[in-house]
Amino acid sequence: MARPYAVLYLSLACAFAAQVCHAQSKSTDSQSVIPAVIQAVEDEIYDLHHEGNYFMVDGNSGGDSKPAPINIYISREISDGVGIAVYKDMPYGEVYRYFTVDENGTVHLSGGPETFLPIGGSMLTVYMSDEDVFKFIQTAYKGSFVVDPNVSSERLKSAESRQMQRTGYSFRLKRGAGPYNHKTKE
Repeated sequence: MARPYAVLYLSLACAFAAQVCHAQSKSTDSQSVIPAVIQAVEDEIYDLHHEGNYFMVDGNSGGDSKPAPINIYISREISDGVGIAVYKDMPYGEVYRYFTVDENGTVHLSGGPETFLPIGGSMLTVYMSDEDVFKFIQTAYKGSFVVDPNVSSERLKSAESRQMQRTGYSFRLKRGAGPYNHKTKE
């Protein structure tokens, strides 16, 4: 008759383990990091030379050189330093993108445009059900930013500098080791 005790012991051990894991999980409201998320997205767009790809997003025709307002939706909760943002990342389309917030409050975007395939994590929303995208957008914080095809050289330099600090590489400067192991150009 040792089996009932073994089952009881196993059940209590599983319940305790679940409580410990839940207690170690830390969730915070994301509202305070929204500006940093937007800054990371903008910096990546400018560093990748993608500012000219937003010409038809704002309802204007091709060849448009006006700044394009872009909506961004950010998960209300950051769990263990991880959150989610949905926004238009041209020329790829709308992305569902994970981000992390380090101990200094710096936001790091997960993956890159070439990795937005539906293999888990960050992906194009076209690979998600409409219902899942709609549900996320309805419950997320809504923000916005502007992509300027005629961005100033000062703004570009700031984006390059922050990308070097954030990822270790700047595509615009073509230097640094970076997350994709690019060779440093001397």
